[in-house]
Amino acid sequence: MRSRYPVAIALVLAAMSSPTASAAACAWTPTTLPIPTSRVAAVVTAADSGGGFAGEATSQRVLGSPTVDAVRWTGGTVTNLGTLPGHISRVTVTGVNAAGTVVGYSQETTLTHYRAFRSTGTALTALPEPAGVDSSWATGVNDNGDIVGHVGTDFQQGTTIYTVHTAVLWPASAPGTVVKLSGGLPTTGQTIATGIDQDGTVLVEHFPTQTDAFTATNLYLWKASAARKLVLPSGTASVEGESISNGRVAGTTYSSSTSAGKGVLWDQSGAAVLPTSSAALHSVNRSGQSTGFTTATSLTFGVWQLGTATTTLSGTLGVNVSADNGAVAGWSRATGSNNQPTVWRCT
Repeated sequence: MRSRYPVAIALVLAAMSSPTASAAACAWTPTTLPIPTSRVAAVVTAADSGGGFAGEATSQRVLGSPTVDAVRWTGGTVTNLGTLPGHISRVTVTGVNAAGTVVGYSQETTLTHYRAFRSTGTALTALPEPAGVDSSWATGVNDNGDIVGHVGTDFQQGTTIYTVHTAVLWPASAPGTVVKLSGGLPTTGQTIATGIDQDGTVLVEHFPTQTDAFTATNLYLWKASAARKLVLPSGTASVEGESISNGRVAGTTYSSSTSAGKGVLWDQSGAAVLPTSSAALHSVNRSGQSTGFTTATSLTFGVWQLGTATTTLSGTLGVNVSADNGAVAGWSRATGSNNQPTVWRCT
């Protein structure tokens, strides 16, 4: 499961929110995870299906040019996977599976292009790119080892350089290869894969033009060269597809470019459910538990079970993922301290 929001920013921002806890059937108890030696802060950005987590650890708290390593947590132990060789010393971690494969992307030293990576052992390695592309991003991985993401090809229009994005799959059945998704998806505009389910279903955003990679107008579920379009709530102008698990999709819709968002959960039939008091959904687990913002302005974080709000979490914190074991995870911060990777469990 993956979060779109830039975690490097979350690592260095001071108090973002002070939500008020709501009534719930249980107490959500936080536990902080260890931070690698020589790193001062960390955040959880992904969870696997077996209780493990992945994320990023940084070398400094303040804005600047910190080293940001990929890390993996299993059984309360942290493993530092470092950065991608030949690239700048900062990574973005977007997914992890039960085998411990961590995926994400890193910026090249020229600061103009990106490269998708996966972990191999305790190091990061670049994923292959199709001929002629300039950048690649990995955004999700399932327990089979299939990795999804998108590649980009630059083109210039007037004085502006744009990047055209195409959804891709790095199939576990054919190591060292990458496939552009086709079959059932629009052949114009742009496509970006944002997540993959355990059965191989890929969540894909579609952008109608080649010059806009920020306002998708449709979501598709792609599998084995066939795709179906999700029905969006009435009045939707743009949509973000954030997470897919056990046939359910979590995301956010907007009625205009200036409107506040609305969290949406598409059920296993493809019907859109509007969870109560949700301004955005970031992640959903296999039981339908989701996390996200309760309001667009105060960045209060909440937890929902299907369409029903179950709790908000108090303190200075961020919640990025809903794990299959029922925990939620992200970061928390005490006054005057650095961000700590944190897991909340319902006890």
